[in-house]
Amino acid sequence: MLHWRISRYICILTISLVALPLLAKDNKEVIPKAPLFCGVAVQADLAGPVMKAVGSKFDQIEVGARLNFRDHFFPLCELGIGESDREGRENNNTFHTRAPYFRIGMDYNLNKKHNGNRLMAGVRYGFSSFKYDFADPDFTDAVWGGSSGFDMQDLKGRMQWLEFSVGCETKLWSFIRLGWNLRFKARLHQSVSSYGAPYYTPGFGKNGSSTFGGTINLIFDVGRTSKKLNAKQHGLLER
Repeated sequence: MLHWRISRYICILTISLVALPLLAKDNKEVIPKAPLFCGVAVQADLAGPVMKAVGSKFDQIEVGARLNFRDHFFPLCELGIGESDREGRENNNTFHTRAPYFRIGMDYNLNKKHNGNRLMAGVRYGFSSFKYDFADPDFTDAVWGGSSGFDMQDLKGRMQWLEFSVGCETKLWSFIRLGWNLRFKARLHQSVSSYGAPYYTPGFGKNGSSTFGGTINLIFDVGRTSKKLNAKQHGLLER
C-alpha cells in the first residue's frame, strides 16, 4: 500500500515537471509582442456637442490624432474650439469667449492583452490664447455708490495647464472604436486682463487653479487592428 502511494506521488510529480514548461511556453505565446508601429487613429469628442445641445454655459468642439507604438504607447495631439456665453443669475453681467486650444501628450494602455479593449492612463499639456468680453449694465460701485454700467471687449487671456487622465475604450466594429476618459486639470500659468479673470478658459474649463473634465471619443483606428493582434495571441496567425 505504501509503495503504491509513493508510486502515485512520483507519477504526479513527473507529470507536473513535464507539464510546467509546456504551460510556460503556452503562456509566453498567449501574449505576443506587438510590432513597433501599429498604426494611427483620429478621433472626435462627442461630449461637446451634447453640452451645447443641453444648454451648458460652455461647450467645445474637439478632434485629435494619435500614433500607436507596441499597442501600449499612444503619443497624441488634440485641437479644439471652446466657447462660453454666460449670463449671471443675481445680476445682468454677461461673459463671452470663443477661441482655439491645443493639447499634446501621451496615453499608455494598461491592458497587456490585445483583445480590443484598452485601459488608458495619460498626461497632457494644454495651452490656449484667447480674448473675452465682459459686461455689466447695472454695476454698482461699492466705494462711491451709484451704478454705472461697463462693457469690456477683447480682453486678452492666456493659460497653460497639465491634465492627468484615466479612461477606457473598446472596439465597436472593424476600425471604429468608442472611448471615454476623466481628467484632472491643474493650472500651470495664467495671464489675464487687469479688469478681471475670465469665467471660462477654452480647453481648460471654468476658471480656477484646478478642475475636472472628460471626453467621449468616437475613434477611427487605422493600422494593424486589434483583431489581428488578438488572432496572433491565440495562435491563429502564422508567426
